[in-house]
Amino acid sequence: MTINPVAAGGFSSAAATYARIRPTYARGAIGVLRDGFPGADVVDVAAGTGILTGQLVRAGLRVTAVEPLDAMARQLRLALPAVPVVLGVAEALPLADGRADVLTVGQGFHWFDAGAALAEAARALRGDGVLALFWNVRDESVPWVHALTDLVESGTGGRPYDDHREHRWEDVIAASGRFHEVTSSRFPNPVPTTVGGVLDRLRSTSFVADLAAGPREELLVEAAGLLARHPELTGTFDYPHDTVLYLCHRR
Repeated sequence: MTINPVAAGGFSSAAATYARIRPTYARGAIGVLRDGFPGADVVDVAAGTGILTGQLVRAGLRVTAVEPLDAMARQLRLALPAVPVVLGVAEALPLADGRADVLTVGQGFHWFDAGAALAEAARALRGDGVLALFWNVRDESVPWVHALTDLVESGTGGRPYDDHREHRWEDVIAASGRFHEVTSSRFPNPVPTTVGGVLDRLRSTSFVADLAAGPREELLVEAAGLLARHPELTGTFDYPHDTVLYLCHRR
């Protein structure tokens, strides 16, 4: 399977920024796996720089990371040298059948070929193993967050993937026929940041990082101007997010 070229180019060029600026997931969401599946053998797919991987390890779970991009995997190895990392894609996992009790994906499932990835997840899970999909979702009911999203999408030509705004992930998973009913939970996860932090977050966004240098810098200047028009965004402030967790068991 090939990797989406925007994801490959953008995430590779912004890997170090991604590792530094992207937020962790809400403690309550991590606690669902820690308390529900203590000591589980976990495979974290599209592990990126290891943000979710590290939280799972610190929760006492045994984790193997699967990541398709060398640049992201290098950041993961720097942060978590004791965690096994294998290169591979979600649609063709380099794993034996029945390898894991839990298969996780953090902020990545929207890039996958869902049908192929769900088939591979079911193959790699043992028994009634669990698929857990995590996202940190911006609260776009907040005016400045909504305005920033609109600016970025207009300045880049739009997201190169569909996400929770276009799809109910429950329906996507159900259509595979490989998993039981999906449950979803939402956990507040405000992210303390600064204006500089918001701009770095944009730099770590795949389809922003993949722009040519000129258009990318123009977009960042426009974003800085937008943020400056909101006087509440001074010093350290909360970037409003929720962590959304989808869980389902293998049939």
